[in-house]
Amino acid sequence: MTSILAIAYCLTAPALPAQTPLVEKLPLQAAGFELFWEAKLPLESGDIVENAYLVDEALYVTTDLGDVFALKADVGLLRWGFNLTEPDYRIFKPTHVVVQGNTGPVIFPTVTDVAVFDRFSGEQIQRFRPEFPSGSAAVAYNNTLLIGSSNGRVYSMVFNHPTVAQPFKRWDVMAGGPVTAAPLLYDRGWLLFASQSGRVFSCVAANKKLNWSYKTGGPVLADPAVDPTGIYVASTDRSLYKLNRNTGTPIWRSCFPDALRESPVVLGDTVYQYCDDNGLTAVNAADGTERWRSEKAVTIAAHTAGGDVLFTRDHRLEIVDPTTGEVGASISAPQVKMAIPNLTGDAVYLFGADGRVLCLRLDDVPYLRRQQVSAACDQLNRPPTTKKPRRIKLQKPNDYDPIGDDPLRSKRDRNKKKP
Repeated sequence: MTSILAIAYCLTAPALPAQTPLVEKLPLQAAGFELFWEAKLPLESGDIVENAYLVDEALYVTTDLGDVFALKADVGLLRWGFNLTEPDYRIFKPTHVVVQGNTGPVIFPTVTDVAVFDRFSGEQIQRFRPEFPSGSAAVAYNNTLLIGSSNGRVYSMVFNHPTVAQPFKRWDVMAGGPVTAAPLLYDRGWLLFASQSGRVFSCVAANKKLNWSYKTGGPVLADPAVDPTGIYVASTDRSLYKLNRNTGTPIWRSCFPDALRESPVVLGDTVYQYCDDNGLTAVNAADGTERWRSEKAVTIAAHTAGGDVLFTRDHRLEIVDPTTGEVGASISAPQVKMAIPNLTGDAVYLFGADGRVLCLRLDDVPYLRRQQVSAACDQLNRPPTTKKPRRIKLQKPNDYDPIGDDPLRSKRDRNKKKP
């Protein structure tokens, strides 16, 4: 890993060079939005932005050359940036380790190893090569990492242990096929994962005890989503499923004209699902019926008081009525490469291939004040609290036999005798 770039765009940062704006100001203002902040990542010559992710308070941007950058999402300041892996090597979606106080480190799985960094300073905490090929993004809590593999298993690993130097496997479980969809934790202790076998599983994260499983009609490639009312799974059998969180029984199934390879996005009482050649469909989360469809849209960027903000395949921002899908404003954004869904606020994050990052807000949101930016600069590379984070306690069932009671047990477990 190369040295961390000591770059922060604070009050003394030079002005960005004049160039074609990612979004024209006047059409944006006419639609009721303003540029809230703009940042420029220090990309090397020939490097381009590949992916971007919003995780809690941080924006993470990866590039074709294997670089990764972290920005503070509310003010657009660059926390750190460095080279993570070889050019064109896949960097999976990062995850924050769940600890009480929300100050856990960030984990970046790649095709070759797993890297753990302090998410505020960028300091490396641990880096290791698992004994299996990573196939998905990960989730983690305390010192436990949960990750899918292309070998058809999901692994629970202990990392960054205070007394054990090397990461070690806690358990593994057969998923029926390669796991490319990211697992997720819900209900303080249950792990959800899906595989290319089409099966969706829920188990206890601490010991893999099966809660339930459900079989879709095709491989599951996209990350599932969850809200208080259910679990949403997009399958290549052309269906979006809503499953009961506790039992896995289907609540509804919504059919599409093509295989679903993108993750559903849940905002309020609406599920947004992209389908190739069919665009973005807004589905009623209660009953699975279609509310509206935008043929050109590829993603929803944010659900705001001014309307749903969509990004289209012809590089436009469309502000639509969240109930009917009627377009209220359409803004050309030819330099924007991607927009990412914001599930927790109304900020719109846009990314150019050249490293420019924009945050748009409604025009009635107060501007960033000099004091806010100055305070953010002072705190940029430190967690928001000095208190030591406490460990998250996950539920663990009583009287559990890890061999006899586990339908997900591996072959090596089956040959063991009960103690």
